[in-house]
Amino acid sequence: MIFSINASRGNDLLVDSFIPRAEARPAEQKHEPGWLLSTRAAIAASVLAALGFGGLFAYWKRRGRFMAASMSAVLAGAFVILASVMFGEGRTSATQPNPPDVPALSDAPRRLQDGTVFAAKPTQRLLEVRTAAAEPQTIHPAVTLIGRVMADPNRSSIVQSIYGGRVVPGDDGIPRIGQTVRKGDLLIRIEPHLPIADRTTILEKVGEIEQLMAITDNKLRRLRPLAERGAVPQGQVNDLESELEGLRARRETVRNSRTGFEELRASTDGIITAAKVAPGQVIQPQDVLFQIADPSSLWVEALAYDEIGLKQPEAATAMAPNGQQIALSLVGTSRALRQHASVVQFAIPEPPAGLNIGQPLNVMVQTGAPVSGLVVPRNAVVRSGNGENIVWLHTEPERFEPRPVRVVQVDAARVIVAAGISEGEDVVVRGTDLINQIR
Repeated sequence: MIFSINASRGNDLLVDSFIPRAEARPAEQKHEPGWLLSTRAAIAASVLAALGFGGLFAYWKRRGRFMAASMSAVLAGAFVILASVMFGEGRTSATQPNPPDVPALSDAPRRLQDGTVFAAKPTQRLLEVRTAAAEPQTIHPAVTLIGRVMADPNRSSIVQSIYGGRVVPGDDGIPRIGQTVRKGDLLIRIEPHLPIADRTTILEKVGEIEQLMAITDNKLRRLRPLAERGAVPQGQVNDLESELEGLRARRETVRNSRTGFEELRASTDGIITAAKVAPGQVIQPQDVLFQIADPSSLWVEALAYDEIGLKQPEAATAMAPNGQQIALSLVGTSRALRQHASVVQFAIPEPPAGLNIGQPLNVMVQTGAPVSGLVVPRNAVVRSGNGENIVWLHTEPERFEPRPVRVVQVDAARVIVAAGISEGEDVVVRGTDLINQIR
């Protein structure tokens, strides 16, 4: 039975067979076949004939007619022999087992001698095999670049200490990796380390300022009563008060110049991608303590070893780890070489959720003159045992044929089959790896 299904998403054929089953008879209802009954009747008749001719042999012998007695004896012996032969054949036929049933062909997937693969329809549904007709298109070929994911320089930052010292955690502890922070959030405090000579100099300076403050305060106490009686101008009192406030501010500035805590805060919004601090750790100036990046703003940096004309590329794509195609937009190309290659940077307008900074990616850049060919998904092309590129064609409802092809890169999800297949042939676009593994 063959059922043809036509749907908007594709066509399919369902092939199956209906085989009637013979019901077994109960043991008490079994009957002996007719040939066995006829054989037994013939044996009984032969035995009776042998007995009859044996009686005639005895009768003619008593009469003295030896010729007739001899003929009766010969006929009796012949019937005895006939009965014995028929009895032996009956036992052999009765004890011979029934011929075994011819086993049916198995529906297990297998590789045939001509290299094709047989896969029954239930197996195809289990492997989720899908096919599509090859259609010709004219499209720009692609050049493959090796790149890696990087953070957007405008949306990422690093946190460093200017003076160095001992790490002091905040009220909520030290931020962990993966934690979301906002611009201006306090991350940690740094207790600066002061040599003994610097501490002595600061203490001496503070002492001088405090001495001047004491002298100014004494003058102010003497002049205030005089200013109240009008003996001294009020402006002198105001000048002394201003001088005293300035001395106090100088003392606080000198005292906290290298003895106060240095607060390190987040420079941008994002998540913490690296944290290299621990409570009580002594750090040096300009050590990178935290790295902050925005996962919604990522770039891709690739190396181009050939001149590929990236001024106006047709399109640029990359493939995510989960198989999703990532659209890229060109940011710029450097005029300086790195490891004999030009540095090319792309922006990711919509980064997928599973993309991480530093992850390697293959970047497909469409450039050059357009070419014509049959465009198929990249998953439709696999490697054969000898290493050449092949596609699997759905030639019959349950048979697949390998076909060597020559492909040209298009983007992260498609390739152009330049030679090997014809327009309209059904190409396996899903489950190709599983069919290729059938042996």
